[in-house]
Amino acid sequence: MMRSLELPVALVAVGLFLGVAFQTVELAREAQNLVAIAKSQEGPLEEATRLKQATDSLAGDVAELAQQGDANAKQVVDELARQNVQLRAGAPAEPAK
Repeated sequence: MMRSLELPVALVAVGLFLGVAFQTVELAREAQNLVAIAKSQEGPLEEATRLKQATDSLAGDVAELAQQGDANAKQVVDELARQNVQLRAGAPAEPAK
């Protein structure tokens, strides 16, 4: 009786081992793919950050000019305020709440 169970138990053990090994390999590949994706996004992310900083600086300068009485800057600030974007001198542009 004991001999008749050895082969099925061995096959189940081998199958379980192969299943775990397969899942481990797949997870390792997935991790490598995620690392590659993250690295491919670094350049565009840095460029977007630089662009945001330049835009924020420009918006702050426009707000400062408007506070100093520049009519054109005041017109830009008013138009942006109408679109729910508030500019503050020395601070990044933020949507109105």
